[in-house]
Amino acid sequence: MGFGTQLGLLLWKNFTYQRRQKIQLAVELLWPLFLFFILISVRQSHPPFEQHECHFPNKALPSAGTLSWIQGIICNVNNPCFQYPTAGETPGVVGNFNQSIISRLFADARKVLLHANSKQTLSSFGQLLPALRRLWGSGAPWMARPVKDYLKEGETFSHFLRINASLPPALAEELLGARLDLRILSLAATGVPLKDIVCNASVLAEFLVATEASSTELLQERLCALPAPTLQAMERSFFSQADFSQVLAERLSSESDDVASALETLVTFLQGAETLAKEVGTMTSFAEFRRELQALSGRDAGSSLQGAFEAVSRIACGHPEGGGLKIPSLNWYEDNDIKAFLNRNSSEQGAIPLDNATSPYCKELIQNLESNPLSRILWRGIKPLFIGKILYAPSSPSTRRIMAEVNRTFQELAVLREVRGTWQELGPRVYAFLNSSLEMRVLQSLLRAPATSRLVEQRLNRTSWDLSAVDEFLAGVPGGEAYTWRQVYAEVDQVVGTLSQFIECVSLDKVEAVASEEQLVSRALQLLEGRQFWAGVVFLPPDNATPGELPPHVRYKIRMDIDDVTRSNKIKDRFWDPGPAADPFSDLRYVWGGFVYVQDLVERAITRVLSGTASRTGIYLQQMPYPCYVDDVFLRVLNRSLPLFMTLAWIYSVAMIIKGVVHEKEARLKETMKIMGLSSGILWLSWFISSFIPFLISASFLVLILKLGDILPYSDPAVVFLFLAAFAVATIAQCFLISTFFSRANLASACGGIIYFSFYLPYVLCVAWRDHITFPLRLCVSLLSPVAFGFGCEYFSLYEEQGVGIQWYNLNASPVQDDPYNFATSLALLLLDACLYGLATWYIEAVFPGQYGIPKPWNFPFLKSYWFGESSSDGCHPFPTNSLSSAEVLVEQPPAHLRSGVSIRNLVKIYHSSSKVAVNGLNLSFYEGQITSFLGHNGAGKTTTMSILSGLLPPSSGTAYILGRDIRSEMDSIRKTMGMCPQHNVLFDILTVEEHIWFYGRLKGLSGEQVKEEVKQIIQDVGLPHKRREQTKNLSGGMQRKLSVAIAFVGGSQVVILDEPTAGVDPYSRRGIWELLLKYRKGLSGTGGWGVGTAGEGVL
Repeated sequence: MGFGTQLGLLLWKNFTYQRRQKIQLAVELLWPLFLFFILISVRQSHPPFEQHECHFPNKALPSAGTLSWIQGIICNVNNPCFQYPTAGETPGVVGNFNQSIISRLFADARKVLLHANSKQTLSSFGQLLPALRRLWGSGAPWMARPVKDYLKEGETFSHFLRINASLPPALAEELLGARLDLRILSLAATGVPLKDIVCNASVLAEFLVATEASSTELLQERLCALPAPTLQAMERSFFSQADFSQVLAERLSSESDDVASALETLVTFLQGAETLAKEVGTMTSFAEFRRELQALSGRDAGSSLQGAFEAVSRIACGHPEGGGLKIPSLNWYEDNDIKAFLNRNSSEQGAIPLDNATSPYCKELIQNLESNPLSRILWRGIKPLFIGKILYAPSSPSTRRIMAEVNRTFQELAVLREVRGTWQELGPRVYAFLNSSLEMRVLQSLLRAPATSRLVEQRLNRTSWDLSAVDEFLAGVPGGEAYTWRQVYAEVDQVVGTLSQFIECVSLDKVEAVASEEQLVSRALQLLEGRQFWAGVVFLPPDNATPGELPPHVRYKIRMDIDDVTRSNKIKDRFWDPGPAADPFSDLRYVWGGFVYVQDLVERAITRVLSGTASRTGIYLQQMPYPCYVDDVFLRVLNRSLPLFMTLAWIYSVAMIIKGVVHEKEARLKETMKIMGLSSGILWLSWFISSFIPFLISASFLVLILKLGDILPYSDPAVVFLFLAAFAVATIAQCFLISTFFSRANLASACGGIIYFSFYLPYVLCVAWRDHITFPLRLCVSLLSPVAFGFGCEYFSLYEEQGVGIQWYNLNASPVQDDPYNFATSLALLLLDACLYGLATWYIEAVFPGQYGIPKPWNFPFLKSYWFGESSSDGCHPFPTNSLSSAEVLVEQPPAHLRSGVSIRNLVKIYHSSSKVAVNGLNLSFYEGQITSFLGHNGAGKTTTMSILSGLLPPSSGTAYILGRDIRSEMDSIRKTMGMCPQHNVLFDILTVEEHIWFYGRLKGLSGEQVKEEVKQIIQDVGLPHKRREQTKNLSGGMQRKLSVAIAFVGGSQVVILDEPTAGVDPYSRRGIWELLLKYRKGLSGTGGWGVGTAGEGVL
């Protein structure tokens, strides 16, 4: 029969199976897509981000100044990225934080201290204080006078009292003669109703005093009895009739030279301070600094940790909220750096040990910094300033001079401690002066008295001073809305106290000497246990220099903790991805670890010691800007997960392929088809094609999803499809190889999926040990197809991350520099793996066929008989025909007129699992036209002999000849003329009765017309015309047995082996099978056919 016909039949059978198992087919096609639908949903939530260009602030070194250095440490802790050039990139400008609050505050304070009017203002203030003390000594009699003295000539106020207010004339005269203090005017200006003043005897007595005490009490009662509208009208009438200018002029010219002197001094002081006040008013740094301090002290809602960091950023850096754009450029291949950065490595597990000298404030501060990951980042940057020690060796006069200069930088911070002591001494004096001094009381009286306040306002009417605001500031009334001196004092006290507490947490004596480098290492290990080691400086011995003198060329090395500097086992990331070196975890270790700070300190100290002068040159480190790019976090994550997703996508298909192949072996369908004339190569090819087509369909859908779902937006879909097709070929070949090791379908399905996935795991190890995996070793590991597939997925995902994608032109190029392994290598290895798996399957199946089948010798590929077959001489046996003759054995003489078709010679079968001898030296011949039956009890070896003759089992020794061909070496040729009905029904459960007969008839070489006639005849003979289109799984046991017997006679088989053809059927069906055998025996005798069978009920 032709190759194409057999292949077409097997493909028809496989596709019929798939078509009738709709759920399994749907799962097999859709399961790969389901996983990637999940990826699409993740992709929609993480779209690519078009990142603008990055400009980074420069990093100031200690030589640039203490403030700039500290600002650089705090403000660059997350290495912020800005869209536009920073201030430090401008020619002639080096500072990036000149607009910060603290920088502007220092600049504004400098302007105030160096202002041109500062000396004049201080001189005026010095003259004001003695004038106020003299004024207090005069008693200030000008502050009160009779009411009638305030009135103009021709006044009508007295008439108003008698007529409108209805006061008695005597009482009205008493009121006009009472002495009125002008301070009541300032009280009235506040909006207090006159009714409230006159009805309060104690308040009224402070401002209005009659000539006699009894008159004062009577006057207060009559005024309080007046209605409020009348009192308001009386107040308006008095102010309209009063002449305050004349009163002030008379009093200042005639009675009080001290008042005039004090007022003139006050006006001079205010006028001199006006320019300074205007400039201070334009300075927003003071107000902003005060507002941020309130936020840090917890007065505002921004007292949370995030709010505190933002406030610190605005104070020290002047950045917008968030401190610039943070670049998510974490390198997923170097994730151990993150753990090291966050102090989670083995060397930094414990808390910092604090001694008893540490203040409670410092303890709480350090614990808070350690408790939060965000604050831990800031703490890691400023840790050297807090408690870090700088060790140096050896200790000699020259090295001590150098390190003393190094320590000078930190000693400058001790000024903040002196500020605290100075404030503790001067602060109470300032408070007492502002709160209860004689000068302040006199000044407040002058500003509140109407006569003097009006005069001061006239003299200052062209300035920006607000006299009421000055009065409220000096009054210092707590709880009011006005900004008073008490608030200023409290804020200054808080700032000074906080700075002094903070500076106590800083170890200012950072330098420690040791004798040798070995002792330095030992001391550093001790300090590292408490994270108190910053760096070690080892001065190398000079060449030809005088001992004790500093040579002109100083050689030294800096030793640090490995977690604080860039590791020396690499100079850059192995995998390139777009984005700047903005990762604060690993990109700038030499900066935030403090290496460059120590280098700058030491080199500046050496320069100062050698030259004898202090260098005025400050050094800044400027990071190069980075152009705009597309930042895709999803693709960076996909770079590692895509191989796993791709491998898992076809795990169900792998399990189903293995199960289908092993099921045909387990159910003996494979050997039955081979008995009917099918070759193993065609069988494997049919399974490959029927498995490959669903793979291609799901791969096509998968490529479509990957492109439309924006998972692989840049790659060429044709290249991706070719890669998936190559992986499908290798996977199917791998499934065939796995199936050769199993004989149970369900077990093979479960274990096959596990084995398939376990072949992927070496790829994970290759990624983890990439630095130690050489190219030849990678090629060897890639002989496992999932590993080669993982490398291929990794490479085109790396190209995706770089915005290029895998294309036809870069198949032979690797996205990793100096990497000989590339995408084309992975593709070629997949095809090589498929060939190797196919060869291994072919060899293992032939040598170890399993429970059913005859094994070939281990060297069969090198035998000529395997490739070209063994010749036989027209069916003549290679052994003597009278070999059974023996004097000791009585046997029936063979019929002379019949030809022997099956000859069994010394056949032995021993089952190795139980060491049981099933067949022991059997010698027997069967002849044409006869039905020969085996009779025997269970276990007598009947079925074993039949299985050996049909090729299902190999003989332990001996052999049999069928049509002159040896079953040990020519089984494939024997099966072309043999029909077989095994002991158990070997049927395809979802094929119909008609399809079975048609399939095996075509398989035996019948033409289309012949097989139609034979199908009709056999169905009629077995009595199943009503079950013609019924699937065999729905037939009864007797019907299935009849069909199995009928299949053995399909295609004119010359040798038919029936193993218990009537076992397990009812008597009626048994009789029908007997008649069927007799009928076909007559038909076979004319063609030289003969049959062999077993029957427990008798011999036919």
